[in-house]
Amino acid sequence: MCADWYGTAPARSQGEQFHIAANWPVLVVEDTEDRISWFRQRVPKAVFAKNSEAAFRALRQQEFKVAFLDHDLHWMHADSSIFKGTGKEIARFMSEQNFQGIVIIHSRNVEGADAMKKFLPNARLAPFGSFDILSEVNR
Repeated sequence: MCADWYGTAPARSQGEQFHIAANWPVLVVEDTEDRISWFRQRVPKAVFAKNSEAAFRALRQQEFKVAFLDHDLHWMHADSSIFKGTGKEIARFMSEQNFQGIVIIHSRNVEGADAMKKFLPNARLAPFGSFDILSEVNR
């Protein structure tokens, strides 16, 4: 884990805080407008991807220090047997690309999040709503 980044409290707990330097490149993979708005308030310079194709494009174009990943990028993805277009497909891609940044899987779909973590074993599981993000100006 990077010395400049830390989360307080164990994964899947209430009240966890992620401290992220304001100048760090951050990717947020999320399709829900309310959640995108929430992330945008906390990490306004983040790159947002609403689907797997946009996430793949962003990951090919830029190196990110932090990635927040959702599993269900379409209403049908609540069915965890689906792979194409889900957070699982993105997690596999990131694993194949040897992603070196910090990964927070924020999906509330427990089965999907656990499947994503199998591709990215160092990722943190922090369901949306269980954490906050603090932007650190001088980190």
